[in-house]
Amino acid sequence: MRKILLLLPVLFSILSTNAQTAIHPTVDSFSRYYSANQPDSIYLLFNSNMKEVVKLEGTKLLISQLKEQLGYIVGTREVEAPAPNVREFRISFEKPLVDMALIIQDDSISGIWQRPVERTKDDSTSVQIKDNFSVSNDYGTLYGTLTLPERKGEIPVVLLISGSGPTDRNMNQGQALKTNSFLMLAEALAKQGVASVRYDKRGVGKSSNAMRTSDLVFDDFVDDAILFIEKLKDDQRFSNVIVLGHSEGSVIGSIASTKEQPTAFISLCGPASNILELIGEQLKVNLASENLAIAHEVLDSLKMNKRVNRELPPGLNQLFNPSVQPYLISSNKYNPANVMSELAVPTLIVGGDTDIQVNVSETKRLGESAPKAEYKLIHRMNHVLKEAPADREKNLQTYYDPSLPLHPELVPTLLDFIKKVEKF
Repeated sequence: MRKILLLLPVLFSILSTNAQTAIHPTVDSFSRYYSANQPDSIYLLFNSNMKEVVKLEGTKLLISQLKEQLGYIVGTREVEAPAPNVREFRISFEKPLVDMALIIQDDSISGIWQRPVERTKDDSTSVQIKDNFSVSNDYGTLYGTLTLPERKGEIPVVLLISGSGPTDRNMNQGQALKTNSFLMLAEALAKQGVASVRYDKRGVGKSSNAMRTSDLVFDDFVDDAILFIEKLKDDQRFSNVIVLGHSEGSVIGSIASTKEQPTAFISLCGPASNILELIGEQLKVNLASENLAIAHEVLDSLKMNKRVNRELPPGLNQLFNPSVQPYLISSNKYNPANVMSELAVPTLIVGGDTDIQVNVSETKRLGESAPKAEYKLIHRMNHVLKEAPADREKNLQTYYDPSLPLHPELVPTLLDFIKKVEKF
């Protein structure tokens, strides 16, 4: 089920090749194994001296402590080597307490050392990160991260809702998507005095158990968003609650906002068409004509609330797996443009003109559906909120580089709107 729900950040994982470029094979492997919680595989990256000193059990303990104390890896860079014939790479973490130096010699890890975090002028603002912000649905607990600025008095808070698929709180999907875009956005907002909450969706990351085992429907995600909105509205630390949804999260967030009435709503790269229509458009890019015809037959059946149980070609069989069809059918009752027109709160709609998943015409139509909403199209911003060219292959490369910064116009655009809302 998880693979099919990639939908908007998407079908590219089914239809396109992985364009990731490693900074160094051993460092890239370390990052992958760290994310996948595979200390046994990390141990195999060590040279003989490291294996003798650290041992397998020591490696397991080290990785467990790093994850608990520092969180996700958010960046990797090479620095000047301490000696000939070796290379040194700095690993940065979600909680910037320390960096870690990986010493590489003969393609093996020969040393691991703690290093002070190298800060820029923009990193001077103190930020609190609290990983225990959670709500409970009927199936379990949804876990999130609250990022707070060091600021006295009530402050605005933004609820970040991620897009489709098994997207975690940082806007990553394991090896299928590595952006850290929500992590960067949370930190950037905090530095400007704005709090945020981002969370692992049901079935994802730490919230993996908070879902039913079958017949997942679209409203399940809407209900989860409402739980977070209610909790934030009841929290006396916050002056205003602003909901921000990215991609399919825009649809989820806008529906939740019509029901729960936050202070304001922001759509990032959100579609105007419903999910089934959007899948039909996306499939036109890479599918052969015979498979495209089959796909449209399936989509037509789902639009009529009819499940499809026949054998389908590879790729389509994954996309339209019977276990996912209830979700797709249930999403069809919502037209994002119509939902947006019903929003009674201040609204900002942001798109990027190099978004290869939700194109400019979609975001413009979404903006036109809400005449009172502010609309902003950011030049050279793509679907994962990074600066990128229109070229598809080069655009997709940004989906696998978590060290790339957010588009420089994005945060100022959001902050201008949030400041207006604070005075509203």
